[in-house]
Amino acid sequence: MSAFLTAFVLFLAGLSVCSAQSRSETDLLTGFRALADYKIIRADFVQTRHVAELDMKIEIKGEMICENGGRLRWQVNSPVCSVSVIDKEQIRYFDAEAGKTLVIQQSRFPWLKVLRECLADWISGDPERLGRRFERMVLPPRTLRLLPKESTLKQIFKSVEIRANPEFNAIETIVIEELSGDRLEIRFVKVQKNPVLPDQIWRMPPT
Repeated sequence: MSAFLTAFVLFLAGLSVCSAQSRSETDLLTGFRALADYKIIRADFVQTRHVAELDMKIEIKGEMICENGGRLRWQVNSPVCSVSVIDKEQIRYFDAEAGKTLVIQQSRFPWLKVLRECLADWISGDPERLGRRFERMVLPPRTLRLLPKESTLKQIFKSVEIRANPEFNAIETIVIEELSGDRLEIRFVKVQKNPVLPDQIWRMPPT
């Protein structure tokens, strides 16, 4: 085989690999777009913080409810009990041990609004929404790696990875690499899409 023909065959082989990678990326993004087709999601979660400096793990368990483009309810059941309800205007935080509710207006702390929107975007898995604030990297078979674009986020996150579950109908884990070297992993289980829930779930517990 001539040198020219050998080079041509290798070139075609390279095109085939690139084409396969492109199809894989397209299929994965299509799968993530399908994840975002919901009105509300409910799930249990296990949140694990890996503290690099102390070489230790801190685990929190609870449950969350997230409206697509709306409110977020984040309830911690252990090791302490608390409920946070976050909408577009404010954060209401109930401390069960103290029996008190704190209300924080997001207008006073703009970064809280950004973090709320980021978490809602990660839970949605919507590539278009994610692309507004992050550079996307496809990691087959089920992961998107996100690198922050905005200076505000660059001061908090080094990267974020979101992974779909094996059935590809919900986000399974969110892994956040912080600039400090700490790593925060949120794993969702018992995920329900569009459950019928009473309106009182958005109210604070009685004090």
